Amino acid sequence: MSEETKVKDSNELLNIILILLGAVYIFLALMEILGWFGIDLGLGWLDIPEAALVLGPQGLVTITLGIFAVIAGIGMFKEEEWALGIALVVLAFIVVNAVADLLGFINIAGWWGSWINWITIITLIIAAIGFLWLVFTTERYH
Repeated sequence: MSEETKVKDSNELLNIILILLGAVYIFLALMEILGWFGIDLGLGWLDIPEAALVLGPQGLVTITLGIFAVIAGIGMFKEEEWALGIALVVLAFIVVNAVADLLGFINIAGWWGSWINWITIITLIIAAIGFLWLVFTTERYH
C-alpha cells in the first residue's frame, strides 16, 4: 500500500495580493516619511494632498503594515500557520487604517478626485474581502 501525502493548496491569488498590498503600503509610507524631511521627489504631478504627507507617525505604521503584508504573503505560499495569523492582523489593520484615512478626507472638497484616496478605497475593499476569505478558509492552515 502506498501512502498518499496530502499537499496543501495555497490560494496563490491572495498571497500575491498580500505582497502587492505590502508594496503599495511601503511606497505610500516612503512618500510620507520622506515628506517629513522635506525631501522633494519630484512627485508634484501626482497631486497628493498635503494631509497625506504630514501624518507623522502614520508613515511608520504604514511601512510596518507593508513589510508584514509582504512577509505574510510569502509565508502563506508555504501554508504556514504563523503567516495566516500575520495576514489576518495585517488585513484587519489595513481595513481600520483605510477607514480612518477616508474619514479624514471625507470633509475635504473633491476628495474623490485624488488618486491616493482611490488607492485607499481599493485597499479597503481588497483587505476586507481577503480578511473574510482567510476567516472562512482557516482549516487549510491547520
